[in-house]
Amino acid sequence: MHAPRPLLAALFFIGCTAAAEAPRVRAPLGAYLGPTAATGEPVPLRVDPNAKVSAPVAAGLPPASYALEQAERGRRIYLGTCTACHPPAQFTGESFAASWSDRRVSDLFALVRSTMPLDDPGGLPEQDYLDVIAYLLQVNGAPAGAAPLAADADTLRGQRIALPAP
Repeated sequence: MHAPRPLLAALFFIGCTAAAEAPRVRAPLGAYLGPTAATGEPVPLRVDPNAKVSAPVAAGLPPASYALEQAERGRRIYLGTCTACHPPAQFTGESFAASWSDRRVSDLFALVRSTMPLDDPGGLPEQDYLDVIAYLLQVNGAPAGAAPLAADADTLRGQRIALPAP
């Protein structure tokens, strides 16, 4: 026996309305213990209110040396590659100095080289990264030296970013 068409239409409409009202949200992914999972006694978490995170400083190291020509190359690379995502003001002034002054040059170099450009991290020649670092030092007031920043890891670890106080 077949149901009359108006009844089928009504059931279809009610079913569609109920389905449209049902939320289409999945439960978040997570780890759930089943009732037979072997667990130990609950352990309370301990919080140390005096714990601090500190940035590694290298105040005892000599300041980084970069050449003016190197900083100029870095400026051109920065303007051609970096400004698409990073306005120049993002890496100058008090916030940059607070984050990077008295840190090892190798820290900044490693961060920039391993994360930039966003669409091709590490895709630039190593010298381009060094030149951009030299440019960042220059625009933040670090004095130029006679020697350019070198790609030698020991040298980069042995120099600090020395920025004047803002």
